[in-house]
Amino acid sequence: MSDRLSLSAELNRPYAPASTYDDEPIYAVLTLQPEAEAGSTQRAPLNLCLVVDSSATMYNFQLTDDEREYWMSLAISRNEMERGEADDRDAVYWSGQTLEEMEGTVRKPMSMAVQALKQLLRSIQHGDKASVVVFADKTHTLFTDQDWENDPEHCIGELDRLLEQRLPIDIGMGTRMASSLDSASELLAHTATNQTVNRIIVISDGIVQDEPATMAAITRIEHEGYAITTLGVGDEFDEEFLMRVADNTRGAYYYAADINEITDKLLTELTVIQSTAIHQVYVTASGIGDDIVKDVFMVQPYMNIFEELESGGGWVKARVGDLPSNMPTSLLIQIAPALHEQGDATIANVEIAWQEGDEEKSLSTSIAAKFTDKASLLGERNAAIQDLVDRFTVFKFEREAQRAQEKGDMDLAREKLGAATKELYKLGESELATELEAQIKTLGDPDQDPSRLKRIKATTRRLGEKAPGSTRQLTPKA
Repeated sequence: MSDRLSLSAELNRPYAPASTYDDEPIYAVLTLQPEAEAGSTQRAPLNLCLVVDSSATMYNFQLTDDEREYWMSLAISRNEMERGEADDRDAVYWSGQTLEEMEGTVRKPMSMAVQALKQLLRSIQHGDKASVVVFADKTHTLFTDQDWENDPEHCIGELDRLLEQRLPIDIGMGTRMASSLDSASELLAHTATNQTVNRIIVISDGIVQDEPATMAAITRIEHEGYAITTLGVGDEFDEEFLMRVADNTRGAYYYAADINEITDKLLTELTVIQSTAIHQVYVTASGIGDDIVKDVFMVQPYMNIFEELESGGGWVKARVGDLPSNMPTSLLIQIAPALHEQGDATIANVEIAWQEGDEEKSLSTSIAAKFTDKASLLGERNAAIQDLVDRFTVFKFEREAQRAQEKGDMDLAREKLGAATKELYKLGESELATELEAQIKTLGDPDQDPSRLKRIKATTRRLGEKAPGSTRQLTPKA
């Protein structure tokens, strides 16, 4: 834990025009970095609930195109294959000798998920709390935090029930998530305190069939202050839904294109959770006088447009969530400056507030710009900060393209993705730019590559990770 927070900030352009209005906003990158107490090795205890999709598709074989062609040819020759449905999607059911041979050589998402969960649970410390909830059409609690406290090894062994599909009740084969999230929230509430890191981690490979009820459950969890991290597996889950769940609750979103990536993603998230230093952080940014703070965004460790903002006359307030100590958290503040006399002028105040045990703490600082009419100075840019602004612009274009596509406006979606592609080439991100170009060509095509689409979305969210860091220390107000 940490009771100290370092704030640093820089502007993308240090100079603004003094006597003429400028349509171009000023962007300030505010970086928040908890400072560890000298000599302290303690961390906050974890309070985790792992929610596992146990629908039919989690037990499907994951095959490459070549593997699928081989096994289908073999099964057809033996008359050991039938077509049907799983989770309201087309599915293939194998039988006989073909099934036996596949069981011995081909992995399933559930087998990799169980392996990853075992490794995660063996990585947490004594005193941490853990529980597991599984869901399909119905919900079942595999073990509670009390079970974990009494016998962790027995609980880890209980995960094998998922592999063998021998739960004490029949939970069906669908993907109905709402009740599992309510159960997870109740389990966290048993042991949640102001000192614990309370987190729900959801693993799913499907499309939820009770989205309205699930979103209602997520709203309740959000009000409790619990974060939900989501991990999408394979190519057939609804990435927009899982990203929304994570963003609304200030959790993280991960994409495991290959089931072999599940362990890596889960352990990455565990490292972040274990390094949580400051809880329930809020940012309030206010313009000074006629200066207006237009918006605030998350840019590091991942990019996010806050869907819920409080705002008033020139100020905005957003919930940031928990801060890890092993990496900086950076916010992008968009400011519309007013006219000022030449020289330095404060254009915004920023307050960071958070919960430290039962105590509420805050830290404030100011953001200043230089005002001039010299054209040579007005063109100056902080290259590192501008790079991060440009990376966020790519993310914003991709999000706007998604919203346009949801409304059926494919022309606007192509326009936004095209603008994002140009920015990516300027940034030197040619690999992602090439993928976006391919996506533009197949936009609206029902046969478009789902893995490419998910890869694009996951990568644009993490564009800030590649941005060069450049911050200067600000002196906090007393």
